[in-house]
Amino acid sequence: MKIAMSDLQPLLGRYRILLAGRGVDSVEKSGASYAPTTQVSYEKDLELYPYTTFWGTSGTALPRMGEFSYTHSKLHRSISVGRYTSIAKGMSVMGARHPLEWASTSPVFYNQRLLADTYSHDRGVQLESTSFDYKQGAITIGNDVWIGEKVSLGHGITIGDGAVIASNSVVTKDVAPYTVVGGLPAQKIKDRFDPQIVQALQDSAWWEFAPEDLTRFEVNHPQVFATQVLQGREEGGLTPLRTDPLTAKVIAGYLAAQK
Repeated sequence: MKIAMSDLQPLLGRYRILLAGRGVDSVEKSGASYAPTTQVSYEKDLELYPYTTFWGTSGTALPRMGEFSYTHSKLHRSISVGRYTSIAKGMSVMGARHPLEWASTSPVFYNQRLLADTYSHDRGVQLESTSFDYKQGAITIGNDVWIGEKVSLGHGITIGDGAVIASNSVVTKDVAPYTVVGGLPAQKIKDRFDPQIVQALQDSAWWEFAPEDLTRFEVNHPQVFATQVLQGREEGGLTPLRTDPLTAKVIAGYLAAQK
């Protein structure tokens, strides 16, 4: 599904979604650095929450992403992102899997599209096809994840809350929460914190709350921060942040109202 930037801009400001770039000095000018005719793609299951930011040309594909996350990379349609996550330039998703266990990995044997059709027509032959059942799995990126530049992600993986992915890494397996990984393929480099601190941070689920609640806590002391959030939960002093996302249904309703 696609929408012209000129049609999308009013919704960007209303939903506080920032497409940053030259000449954009307020959220009301979100997307102003793009040509009005630029086509922005999105999926039927779009859920893009307020206070997200897209740098460069990454805003030409709207993803499923939570509040206070940002990306410098155009996100693949299979990706969903939590809150407070940071994604640098050049992140990509690996291409489709080939059947390396077969005698040949060539798509001529299983994925016969235009080229094979052209060959068949030119030669007057009929090609047989062997079924290769491979579906590209969804990619889940959690909350408070930091992904460095030029990272490649495999299909179907989950990157846990608080994880850090080093630049130029190729991630082929799930990444546990609060671990630092890197390399080709990516391997664990270290844990960010001791296990008890990791558990406290996960128990706190601090990303459910608003910045005005969180910034008064001691973020530079992880154990204290987690304790403060947990205490706020128990005492009822913290209320989870709830916002309404921009969805495909919202876009369709807006476009219909303009006719």
